[in-house]
Amino acid sequence: MGPKATEVIEPVPMTDIRKAIKESLPGLIASINGDERNVILTLARMWLTASTGEIRSKDLAAEWAIPQLPDEHATLLNKAREAYLGECVDKWEGMESEVAELVNHMKKSIESSLNIQLPFRIV
Repeated sequence: MGPKATEVIEPVPMTDIRKAIKESLPGLIASINGDERNVILTLARMWLTASTGEIRSKDLAAEWAIPQLPDEHATLLNKAREAYLGECVDKWEGMESEVAELVNHMKKSIESSLNIQLPFRIV
């Protein structure tokens, strides 16, 4: 077991986390083919963290993001969340344009949120 991580590791400054989000965003999006679920859920985590300063699991980040999306995008993010939780099998073939629209929407939301300075919190 040992001590809690917070007892031995200093918190990572939010400025460093935000910088990492900004720098890794293009590469993440470029790697989406064949890994749609994980990329979409990672974008949800980035968006949540950039918007609120909180760090949550992929499924909880998706729960946060779903109500903020237009219905057609929310449906895709929920599909990724359910597959991540083992509640369904996700197949992304033939959905390239819909996935691209969701990714573009989330990318713009993340970039917009990165312009706001927030405190750091782990939930």
